Amino acid sequence: MEAVAAILDVATPELTEHLFYLEKSELDGLSSMLALRFSEPDGDVVLTRSQLIDSAPYLVHTNFELALMLDGRKPFAMFLDEESSGILKEVRAYFQPYVDSGAIIERVAPFVQDKFRLVHILYVLPNEEWRFDAYAELMSERRWTDESEYRLGRLLGYTEEQCQWWITQKRETRNVTEPKA
Repeated sequence: MEAVAAILDVATPELTEHLFYLEKSELDGLSSMLALRFSEPDGDVVLTRSQLIDSAPYLVHTNFELALMLDGRKPFAMFLDEESSGILKEVRAYFQPYVDSGAIIERVAPFVQDKFRLVHILYVLPNEEWRFDAYAELMSERRWTDESEYRLGRLLGYTEEQCQWWITQKRETRNVTEPKA
């Protein structure tokens, strides 16, 4: 971990707290350290720790939002980032033809918190506009609970079983990582 942190020029604890968009020199440094040859990337290379979604026994919507919405398998998608985010611009560009045709409905909602100027980009299928208001109500809750997590999962189109699996796994992860009293 220390060698990876040195290549990325960060403190070792930061490796578990952030994801990193690698520069070519960083990718080359990791390649050399690991004695692995990486092919030339045709896009961004991101280094991140494993996440709960990596082990889900079902298709997680992340990175499949548009395709699943067009297939009618996902009624609602949400994205949140800084207003100037290139990622949000890309997402909006992918969705825009379908928004223009009426196949998908978009709502943009600014979100300001302290010094951060964020924006929510929300998408629903036609006749699912009620999800915009249900999401806004859910996000206005002061305390996030398992019930909140369940309601968000259902809004996003996950099944009862998938929501229960997610909540159970999050709870187990919290129990493992929280300090014991």
